[in-house]
Parts: sequence; C-alpha cells; structure tokens
Amino acid sequence: MKPLRILSLGAGVQSSTLALMIEHGEIEPIDFAVFCDTKHETDDTYEYLEWLKKKCSFEIKTICAGDLLEDTFTKSMNIPFHIKDPENSKKGGIIRRQCTSNYKIVPVYKEMRKALGLKKGQLNKTGRTVEQLMGISLDEVVRMKINQIKWITNVYPLVDKRITRQGCKDWMAKHKYPTPPRSACWFCPFNSKDRWIDLKENKPEYFQKAVDLDRKIRNFKGPYNSMSPTAELFVHSRKKPLEEIDFEKKNSNQLEFSEMDECEGVCFI
Repeated sequence: MKPLRILSLGAGVQSSTLALMIEHGEIEPIDFAVFCDTKHETDDTYEYLEWLKKKCSFEIKTICAGDLLEDTFTKSMNIPFHIKDPENSKKGGIIRRQCTSNYKIVPVYKEMRKALGLKKGQLNKTGRTVEQLMGISLDEVVRMKINQIKWITNVYPLVDKRITRQGCKDWMAKHKYPTPPRSACWFCPFNSKDRWIDLKENKPEYFQKAVDLDRKIRNFKGPYNSMSPTAELFVHSRKKPLEEIDFEKKNSNQLEFSEMDECEGVCFI
C-alpha cells in the first residue's frame, strides 16, 4: 500500500522551498501539507502562507490546537519562559517547553490519524504507513530525528539533495520567488540575537508586544499558582527586562534565528 505523504510546513525558508520543489516536480508528490498555527506568527508569515497556497496545487491545511499565549495564562504553562529565582537557584532555569509538542507535533499526528481514518485510541492496523517530509537542510543535519511512532517515517529531501539553507534561498531566487520571512512566534524565548534585532528594527509593533508580554509575566505564577513565590519570569535568556537589553551588533556568521528559523515542531523549519 502506498504511504501517505505529508509535508510539515512552517512557511519559512526551508519548508517553503520544499513545497515549491514538490510543485515543480523535483520531489515526489505529497498528499497534502500541514501548517500548525499558534495564532502568534507575524503578519508577513500569514501573508506568505496564503501566497504559497495559491502557488501549490496540493492542499495546504492550516490546523490549530488553540491560542498558545491565551492557553498559557488560562490552562497550562506551555511556553518556556526563563526563570530567575535567587532564593532557590543561583543559575535560575527555564520552564519545560511544551509548546512544540502540544501545538506542533501532536496536531500534525492527529491530522495523520484523521487522514488514515483512525478514531481516537484506535491502533493503526490499516497497513498504511506515513512519510512525513521535514524541511531540514544539509547544514542542520544534527536536527534529523527518527520518528518514535513505528508507522511514521521522517523524510528529509533537502538533506538527500544536499541542499543548504543558502541553497534554498538560491533556488527561490532562481525561480524568481520571494524569500519567505522567518516563521515562529514573535515572543519565542528561543529567539536568537538576530531575531530580536530584526523584530526591534523592522517589526517594532511586535517587539513592543514582546516587551509588554515580558512585563506581564514577571510575577506570573502559572494558571494554578504553581511557581515559586519568589520566581520571576522573562522572555529573554539574560533574565532582564526586554526593553533594557542592549542587543549586540548582528553577526553575519551566526546561523539566523538559531534553530528556530521556522517553528514546525522539532522545531519546524
């Protein structure tokens, strides 16, 4: 039985290149692509996603497990904010990251099960497997993983073709396609230095929203008051108010946006 082929789409550079390569016939066709929406991408990502949907003949499904930010304040602490708590820890810490699993990986998995016609709790005895295409490029091979679900195989076409992130940009330019924006939540605690600088200089409205959020979480103890009473939360790893951080000059040799140029779930790219 032919495997179900699904593209995990983050709408950033690598996965968008992968989608368009599929459309050009350079990569084996897929059944559909999935974009997981946390409700907190920047507007240019959503605009690019709509453009991409018009360019691709295969279906691009947008699915959503909920509003990540709203759920963090009302249901559970999904976002890995940085913790400063001098009375209990000299080094501080970070909240366990659950956003990737709950808002990226699990929703895609549910969409796969739905496509296979599986009901909740039903084992996959259909005999059909799934190939999940991931937009990880050659310069990010350390991010490649074997799927822990035996009937799902992660596939990395860009690595197979030995295409780097810059190679993706070159392919886009060759075909006269616009370069995709960085794709991830504007408040992500794993934002790189360059990402914060980009938000501050080019998307000041989102940087201000991040500043406002940073202030809001400072003494937040979780929806169920589970945090230490002396703990303070921060968006940035320096554990300082975001508006007080003096971001260093851009480093052209730094891998842009660390490992989060797109957030797709491992994280998505």
